[in-house]
Amino acid sequence: MAHVVSKYADHLPSHRQSEIYAGQGIELERSTLADWVGGTSQLLEPLIEVLRRYVTASGKLHAGDTPLPILAPGNGKTKTGRLWTLAVHVLPQRSAQGR
Repeated sequence: MAHVVSKYADHLPSHRQSEIYAGQGIELERSTLADWVGGTSQLLEPLIEVLRRYVTASGKLHAGDTPLPILAPGNGKTKTGRLWTLAVHVLPQRSAQGR
């Protein structure tokens, strides 16, 4: 789990994490690191389902699409990735007295 947190918190792609571990004498293939990310996503499924129900139950949904350069390992070039964000429209609750 620490690998997955580091991957996103420190903005480290798997090939860089693999190199960092190798520098410490730990051989971890990128495929192993990718398997860990996949396993973590399975553990988060219950949370994802609760969030999905909350978001889709909203009366209004705001979406954003941001293109990002993604480094393609091995060739030094980038390709375009996409970051999609969703936000629900939540109105403040009023008291029974209308305040």
